[in-house]
Amino acid sequence: MRICYAILATLMLAFGAQAQNLPLTPIQEIQGWAGQFQPDSCSDGPNPLYYNDTVRVRGVVINNGGLNETSGQTRWVWIRDITAQASTPYGNITIRNSVATTPTDMNTLVSGDTIEVIGIVTEFNPTTNGETQITPIVNGVQLLSFEPGPAPEAFPISVGQLNGNLNNDGNPINHLTTGEKFEGNFVQVNNVTVVNVQLVGDRCRILVKDSANNHVWIYDRFRTQRLSNGFVPPNVGDQYTSVKGLVESWKNGCDQAATTSRGYNINPFSLTHYVKGASSPSIGNIKKSVACPGPAEPVIVSADITDDGTITSAELLYSLDGLVYQTLPATANGTRYAASIPGQPNGQIVRYYFRAKDNLNNTTLVPNVPGQLNPLFYTSNSEGCTIRDIQFTPYSVGRSGYTGDTVTLKGIVTASAAPENLGFVFIQQEGQNEWGGIWVNGGSLITSLAVGDKVSVTGIVEEYFGLTRLTNISNASVVAAGQPVPQPISINPATLTTYDFAVTEKYEGMLVKLENPVAGLNLFVVDSNADAAQLRNNGEYRIGSDVNDPNTGCRVLAGRQGSTAFSSLNVSYVNSPIWQTVDGTMNVPLVLVVPEMQFTIVQGIMTYSFSNMKLLPRNNSDMSLLISTSDMLSNEAMLAYPNPARDNLSVRFPSEGNRKIELFNALGQTVIDMETNSANPILNISGTHPGIYRLRATDAQGNTATVRNISILK
Repeated sequence: MRICYAILATLMLAFGAQAQNLPLTPIQEIQGWAGQFQPDSCSDGPNPLYYNDTVRVRGVVINNGGLNETSGQTRWVWIRDITAQASTPYGNITIRNSVATTPTDMNTLVSGDTIEVIGIVTEFNPTTNGETQITPIVNGVQLLSFEPGPAPEAFPISVGQLNGNLNNDGNPINHLTTGEKFEGNFVQVNNVTVVNVQLVGDRCRILVKDSANNHVWIYDRFRTQRLSNGFVPPNVGDQYTSVKGLVESWKNGCDQAATTSRGYNINPFSLTHYVKGASSPSIGNIKKSVACPGPAEPVIVSADITDDGTITSAELLYSLDGLVYQTLPATANGTRYAASIPGQPNGQIVRYYFRAKDNLNNTTLVPNVPGQLNPLFYTSNSEGCTIRDIQFTPYSVGRSGYTGDTVTLKGIVTASAAPENLGFVFIQQEGQNEWGGIWVNGGSLITSLAVGDKVSVTGIVEEYFGLTRLTNISNASVVAAGQPVPQPISINPATLTTYDFAVTEKYEGMLVKLENPVAGLNLFVVDSNADAAQLRNNGEYRIGSDVNDPNTGCRVLAGRQGSTAFSSLNVSYVNSPIWQTVDGTMNVPLVLVVPEMQFTIVQGIMTYSFSNMKLLPRNNSDMSLLISTSDMLSNEAMLAYPNPARDNLSVRFPSEGNRKIELFNALGQTVIDMETNSANPILNISGTHPGIYRLRATDAQGNTATVRNISILK
């Protein structure tokens, strides 16, 4: 490989004196702690001596730029230290940036390039992934190679070095002791069998196991494994002679604790990384004859079953207790096989799956229930389809048993697409305090539905990245207009701090109200950016009951409507001025939230995305900022109104007297400084920027009074 010294010289000039003084840090030292790694600790990650520090590293690019799942947005490449080999422990790391990098855009890199990176050591999604990464600074990525060298080769490992068997959530359990050193490495596993295939829209995720029952997800971090790019999903039971890809870290407890994370996974970035072996029967397009059967109503379950040889047996297995399964022979009609499950009593949950065998004795099970995957299920219900049926699930993955079914649901509209409301339609089943709300998405038939309408809506049940919703709406009718809207469910915001299936999943899609567990006390903004630890701002802030605890409370999202955020543009309270025009244009004046800001009312629709529950206020009536907060100091009282204010702010004292009044912005800077002897002075605030301010008055004796959280709107 030749080195372009002219480019190196340009690099040094661009990085400046400070960058020149940074020592070159081996990736092994950042990832491996120079031998101090403790593989039995949940907190294992980058060397704490470097975490959040700026470092300079050099490495060889493993994957071409522009192949990752968010190509054109997030830049994401993996590199190997220039001194490391494929077998070198801790020798690889992720370079990730949310925008184009300079002077070299990472999307233009090719495998074998040598680059130098100056950036900050962080972790990608520390609470779930824990993938150590470097986030480049401005002018922090520089191509050093004049011509790309040979592409790095995959390093052969066993599945058991990464993960073991499955936990209760159907995900592999990390083997931190042997697996962490491969984080970011380009590896190859051999002779694995497909046990689960997850199709989420265009995405495909494949769970495989080896002969020792060790499991690993073949994940879709790259666009290679997308159906739109020509990827053909395997069948459960298929074998791969080999699979290559980059190892990504997902925390999954400390070897044994069950969580919803996926363990170490492997991410192919080329179609050449999959080598298929023997083929087993293909089972797909599983359908019920009736989506929501009534009591004693039999259900015919059918599936397409094919093979490159011949099908020798096909069976439907069902269970009433989730433990003992009864076997029903499936009858063939061409390649469509079907069997009838007998009718069951009202409220009975029925679990089921298919099994097929071919002439080579290859067997496929969908879902692979003996392999610890959750079976399909439905509930017998005399009321027909209800929102509770669609939302309720006995499995902690949160997946509905009716995914793909066309159903008709009835409920009261709690949020609408009206210009002054949330912008999205949610309906709620009457009389339900849990599992009773759902997002109704798609089509022009729902745009005229109003809050309080009792409606009947027909659509297809879909799992949208873990959020159950009704989509492809084919019918929407108002049964009765102007009905009472269900009272919001009161919840302690601490309950919603983190996603917990047993505690929080039942509130998905429902109208809820956050309440301080101590009667009569208000709520606080405890953290103005709930994602600051991940060095990003997704527009979410945290509301809690303890102003001194920024980590406990419910996430609240407003001001964003984009491809990944579905909140209201009619709520003033947001955590950054950028949301005024980014991801939609807000329809109301912007008010920046800051810690200690108090609210008497915080309510809205509870939703789920990116592993978190979050509240979506519909408009400003869902959030009531405390009108005034007065602190009594040295018997000096002060009130300020209106709050929020626009052009003028009135201040009231118990009597006249010489006082100094100061108004401070969120940075502590003085924006108004005046002296008065009036008992009711008026401040002209027309020249101030919108935001949260503090007002302080000091009398001639040095006594002070402060009204906090004066909100100024424009």
